[in-house]
Amino acid sequence: MNAEINRQLRVLVVDDKAFVRTMTGRVLQTAGVENVAYAADGKEAIEYIKRANPRVGLVFCDLMMPDMDGVEVVRHVAELDHKPAFVFISGANAALLSTAADMARARGFLVLGAIEKPISIEAVRAMLAKLDGVRPTRAAPASLSLTPADLQRGLDANQIVLHYQPKISLSTRSIEGFECLARWQHPDHGLVPPGQFVALAEESGLIKPLSDRVMSLALKQCAAWNKAGLSTKLSINISAHLLVDLGMPDRIAKEAADQGLDPKQIVLEITETGVFRDAADTLDILARLHMKGFALSIDDFGTGYSSMEQLRRVPFAELKIDRAFVNGAGQNQKAKAILQSSAALGHNLGLSVVAEGAETKEDWDLLAGLGVDVVQGYFVAKPMAAESVLAWCEKWTSGTAAKL
Repeated sequence: MNAEINRQLRVLVVDDKAFVRTMTGRVLQTAGVENVAYAADGKEAIEYIKRANPRVGLVFCDLMMPDMDGVEVVRHVAELDHKPAFVFISGANAALLSTAADMARARGFLVLGAIEKPISIEAVRAMLAKLDGVRPTRAAPASLSLTPADLQRGLDANQIVLHYQPKISLSTRSIEGFECLARWQHPDHGLVPPGQFVALAEESGLIKPLSDRVMSLALKQCAAWNKAGLSTKLSINISAHLLVDLGMPDRIAKEAADQGLDPKQIVLEITETGVFRDAADTLDILARLHMKGFALSIDDFGTGYSSMEQLRRVPFAELKIDRAFVNGAGQNQKAKAILQSSAALGHNLGLSVVAEGAETKEDWDLLAGLGVDVVQGYFVAKPMAAESVLAWCEKWTSGTAAKL
């Protein structure tokens, strides 16, 4: 973290022990932080954050405090207009510190990490350095009051569009393909993310026309890229609600053929948690998709309850590790262990292992070290409109990849 930011940053140290507050303050000042404030308990901290001007940018908060512990402090600060970044400090074990950090992130805070006592200058400097160039946790968008009738109008008006996120080989840094992600170009709400309307489509029975629209747009775009000289794989999500539609394999195969596509260019991502709603029909559909040449990917691996059974019964070609075990795994031993074992499992089964949600160089380096095959995430590129893809590919191949 540069010296100018250090001088401008206001840090609040929250600890019930005066000696610890004093020592933490001295370490911060040694690290170059000039504006340090102190609170002896949670209530005092909350009141200070409310009225501080300039605002508190970073809180070093002890977890194990009487009256109001650090977890409660975060809960109450989350209700304020301003959300400072957090570093947790405690003599508690690393597992508890990690849980507290995940809790704070879930409440929308930027969490730089956790430090076990006694606090060292090296640990503080490492936390402060993360404020440079770190993307804050993206808060979930506010829920919109959308109805099935709204979605039907959006479908009728061709308001569903696709954005594309690159998938990159970690060993060769070549472009392995793209995942297509649905967006709703709403006339009033702008570009609406899938989290705001996919569940609505599933609950209202509109998931089939929505999926048909996505499939049609994706296959046409893949064909257009072929004609433009970009022959690449395209990953398309399949809702678990459609895995009872026995006619789906034939329809997808026909549409791909109509576009002149080789089915091997298409990867169909099946969310792990929904594979076995109806075992017989699901296995029928997935087997026939595989027989027709489409690659199958088990998406969000690690978030469901029947992972091993699904891997045993379904002819998957790709295992896609959920972002929850990827971003920040270098600082979370449990996430790192799950990531490492998932990658090893995938390779032992002869599957290509993909990790989504890589947001930092540290994530990239960790995945490369664990032998993960393919990566996608904000560190490589955000999802982009189709018209931006060719220019991005040229930029990537002409030099961006070599800099990683």
